[in-house]
Amino acid sequence: SSGINAEWPLRPGKFNLTVEKGDSNIYDTMHGGLGASLVDLCSSVAILSKCKRWGVSTDMQVSYLKAAPVGKDITIVGQCDRAGKTLAFSSCFIYNEKGDLLLKGQHTKFMGTPFVELELDD
Repeated sequence: SSGINAEWPLRPGKFNLTVEKGDSNIYDTMHGGLGASLVDLCSSVAILSKCKRWGVSTDMQVSYLKAAPVGKDITIVGQCDRAGKTLAFSSCFIYNEKGDLLLKGQHTKFMGTPFVELELDD
């Protein structure tokens, strides 16, 4: 199973992951479903840390540019691009060890849910 190299509490920024056999498709590269899940997770953490409230996804778009083979390390970068009263927009990028862009995603969330108290360590 995959293990994102990050410490709790999660903060927006960079996360690292090694693509393992269980993360792969029949071509021994990272499965597209994992890429989409990473976009969802990392962009959601970025939105949550900026807005301090939960949201629900309204749209998510993922472009797969280059494969990530099993055994290789990837870096996932999530950011909140804009957060308004009702919508938040975020982006996510996944790079290989060489810095090549493998995947890019955009994520929109409806932010009509109440604020939540987050216990974030300094």
